[in-house]
Amino acid sequence: MTSRITIPGIPIPGILILLLGLAAPQDWRGLALASFDEAWQTIHETYYDPTFGGLDWTGVRDALRPEVERAATPDAARDVIRDMLSRLRQSHFSLLTSPAAGGPAGEAAVPIEVRAFDAGLIVTSVDAGSPAERAGVRAGDWLTSIDGHDVAAMAATVAAEPGDGRAARLALWRMATRALRGQPDAPARLSLRGPDDRVRTAVVPRVREAGELVTIGHLPPLRVRTHAERLRLPGNREAGLIGFNVWMPAVAAPFAEAIDRYRDASGLVIDLRGNPGGLADMMRGLAGHLLDEPLLIGRMKMRAIELEFRANPRRATADGRRVEPFAGPVAILIDELTGSASECFAGGLQSLGRARVFGVTSMGQALPAATRELANGDVLLYAIGDFITATGVRLERTGVVPDEVVPLSVEDLAAGRDGALQAALAWIDRSGAAAR
Repeated sequence: MTSRITIPGIPIPGILILLLGLAAPQDWRGLALASFDEAWQTIHETYYDPTFGGLDWTGVRDALRPEVERAATPDAARDVIRDMLSRLRQSHFSLLTSPAAGGPAGEAAVPIEVRAFDAGLIVTSVDAGSPAERAGVRAGDWLTSIDGHDVAAMAATVAAEPGDGRAARLALWRMATRALRGQPDAPARLSLRGPDDRVRTAVVPRVREAGELVTIGHLPPLRVRTHAERLRLPGNREAGLIGFNVWMPAVAAPFAEAIDRYRDASGLVIDLRGNPGGLADMMRGLAGHLLDEPLLIGRMKMRAIELEFRANPRRATADGRRVEPFAGPVAILIDELTGSASECFAGGLQSLGRARVFGVTSMGQALPAATRELANGDVLLYAIGDFITATGVRLERTGVVPDEVVPLSVEDLAAGRDGALQAALAWIDRSGAAAR
């Protein structure tokens, strides 16, 4: 079987589930045992901590392998593998399966963004001009059911997730994201409660996601999207806003072009909210647009080696013009769906004092990972290292803690205000005033 490395890998926010074939029914048990053995052995050989944090990894295998032998169905065998992975209590350990075994319902989605609160799911944005907007869905609406699936019941199934509540909210978000997906044009029936507590129903056709289609390793195709615009500050000044949804090579050119357009701006805002990560090696180049020296962003500590991620200062544009890295203030926006490479980038620049971070604490899933296709066609995602910032901050579990905490507000959403962005712009404006 083949293995491919993604450093750090992308956490699994519901959309990263592979479209793979299933094993033939008559030989599934043998393939399930082989897959269990491959998963255990792969982690045994590559886990970055050879002591497994005190976990008896061999004992885990000996206890769980008989359960695979007794499993009544392929899904039951998969559950045993997932149980094994959960014993490590780390991110970036997951079993990715085919659509028939629990993968995504389709290649389209309701064109909205949602976030999980302790009180349920709230709509945070609606694509402009989309069927959702035409159906009357608005930011600030509470989403109470999706195609008859009660959100409160979904929340009850994940309420016991360990931790500070982030894990439960993330699990609820994943369930909702899956429920919102489906085939193109297939209608979704949404029950909504507005900020005024009025309850209504919206029927919204699902649409194909926008963006450039790319692939990485054994993961499914992803749609890469970038966004850049100038934003007005007081005193006839401006700031540049750059956002992207995943760390893929397709982001590099649009990011560089945006930096070039905003060289005269009073500051930059980099929006990493909802960005689950991707190819961490891209941090070198993107940080090089903001750092004038090859400063250390962070280290990947693996079992046998340690990798350094240093900025690669950008001193020329794609068309050959001499430039200097952007020297003005930089703000980074994060939220509970900011993960992996996004956390490493935000936390690394924060540790260096090069960026000020706004929003809420990130996902806390910042491990480098690899993928391996198993005997039954499923894919194992497994961590192979740990990430530490240049100042020794470990981001796994803790996440990136913002310099300015700006939680989502129902009132702001309903009024069309972006609290984290406004806080970042206010800081850039103050920084510019102080510099002058």
